[in-house]
Amino acid sequence: MSVILGSLTRVQVTGPGSTLRDSGFQSVNWNIDRQTNRLWQLGSWNPWKTQIGATLSISITAYAEAMTPFDPLVPVTACTDSTAVRRIAILADTCAAGQQVNINYAGMYLTSYSYSKGDTAGFATESWSFQKWINPGISDPTNSFIIIPVPTLVLQGRTEGSRSGDVGNSTTDLGVRFVGEPGSPGGYPLAAHLVSGDQGSVSAGFPGTGEATTTYLGLVDKVGGGKLEAGGKIGQSSATVPHQPLYLG
Repeated sequence: MSVILGSLTRVQVTGPGSTLRDSGFQSVNWNIDRQTNRLWQLGSWNPWKTQIGATLSISITAYAEAMTPFDPLVPVTACTDSTAVRRIAILADTCAAGQQVNINYAGMYLTSYSYSKGDTAGFATESWSFQKWINPGISDPTNSFIIIPVPTLVLQGRTEGSRSGDVGNSTTDLGVRFVGEPGSPGGYPLAAHLVSGDQGSVSAGFPGTGEATTTYLGLVDKVGGGKLEAGGKIGQSSATVPHQPLYLG
């Protein structure tokens, strides 16, 4: 097992509508997951065939404002590929002499986003998750594998999310913008699809403090750009960006 040195590992993110980002990252995780489906047959402990596909998942935690926002997040209205994509390059140096882990993929689809500032005297972070369907890259000399191909298109659906807290004054200081808010490309009035709920708690004692907040849930058309510093404030937000692979013969 190789030990990766964080001080020597670089992450670069770029893509349509964004500038190159290579600083402000706290951590990165990647995983190439090969999914298997064995076709069992009567009279044998050996499968007749094995279906196999693969996905690459990358998650990044960065300081707020380090990543270029996705603006706007617009669902597809025709058979076109999603535009919520970035190229992500990971150059990870290890303790093993002469070894380096290199991941470099274009067209990584954004699947989720979150913003968190839980300390009134602290700084905010943003978390980003990406996914891409890839070729499994399996050698098949015995012709026993059925390879799931890379999808022809990946359709982007409508993003939904939530937001709570008192960070900043702008609608995007908490990292998400709801459809219909200032700067939104439009499509629906804000009140049509926004709901809210209230939470609070307080305890006895000295000084016996508590807190109360309102959580808003709605359709989202921008994520990112959350405020890094906001003294005395806290807040959080999250959003899920649905993507559906489409296979055309």
